[in-house]
Amino acid sequence: MVTRTIETIEFWGGDLALDFANTVEGDPPRIDHLRDYADLVTWTRRAGVLPASVGPDGDLAPARELRDAIYGVFGAVAAGDKPPRRALKTLLAAHAEAVAEGTIKGGDWVWSGRHPDRPLWPIAVAAVDLLRSDKLGRLKRCANCNWLFLDRSRNGSRRWCSMDECGVHTKMRRYRASRRG
Repeated sequence: MVTRTIETIEFWGGDLALDFANTVEGDPPRIDHLRDYADLVTWTRRAGVLPASVGPDGDLAPARELRDAIYGVFGAVAAGDKPPRRALKTLLAAHAEAVAEGTIKGGDWVWSGRHPDRPLWPIAVAAVDLLRSDKLGRLKRCANCNWLFLDRSRNGSRRWCSMDECGVHTKMRRYRASRRG
């Protein structure tokens, strides 16, 4: 497996909110790529939702809480279950704050200022937009690493976040196991 850092982590989820949920790896989670607030700023800049004017000073706890809520909500949906009430409540509270702090220009949400939760607002809006969209039927969890993604394959049969990463490793393990047996 590839060693990921916040500077190299892939955006395979197909949606900003899912990619944010995927900043932690393992089931149970073992590797957290958001080690400090500067990592959050780096990730949101890489994702294209945070301007350079927002500095790397803030509390990471709200980001981790939102990420856990997003994973809880969409992980449940991917499994065919109802989202946990607490996770949905956390997500909707973050969305309400984002909407209260933002404005719409040219059909897009925009935020200004240097509020420490500013990096989370586009993520919260993206999560609720996804939850309300028809894309939800394409939501899946990787059969290998448990990352969440939107299956954009023509026939809806995608099983891995990335064929190049998880798909190849899974198929290689199966092949080797069949050769041994």
